[in-house]
Amino acid sequence: MWYKVDWDRLILLLLPTFLRKPVLFGFLKALVSPIGVTNESVHYRWERFRDDNLNKLSYNGQRCYLRKVLNDRCDANLRRITIGNTAQLDQDYLYTTAENLDVYLGTMYLENDFNYVSGLVDFLVNVPKVLKDSNENKIIALLEFYKLAGKSYKIVYYE
Repeated sequence: MWYKVDWDRLILLLLPTFLRKPVLFGFLKALVSPIGVTNESVHYRWERFRDDNLNKLSYNGQRCYLRKVLNDRCDANLRRITIGNTAQLDQDYLYTTAENLDVYLGTMYLENDFNYVSGLVDFLVNVPKVLKDSNENKIIALLEFYKLAGKSYKIVYYE
């Protein structure tokens, strides 16, 4: 792989053959150590940064990947976070006397405003209440990072 560097071998390959002595090799190895030999080196931190970015890129805005990233980062053991649809119900309207239209109540249940067709929520994120205090900001940040532009969500906490 192009990003895996064997620093000792690189030093030896770049040294002319008549200068390949143990003292000079040790001196050059000491000069290169801040770049790539130790666990606190620039190259080591760059490799960790690269791995983190590749991990971020493995997820996207699809619901299955959103659920996976939320469960991986916030509820890795029990994986209780789910993503669902809104109910998409038709609204029943009550008319005032000034509108001069029929009023029919029938069987009417009060629903949350996001469950109606004209609601502004595209999907629901169901999260256990146990995770609310410790992970609420992390869940919101992950959803904002990965959701598609123009999509909206509502976090619903359950027992």
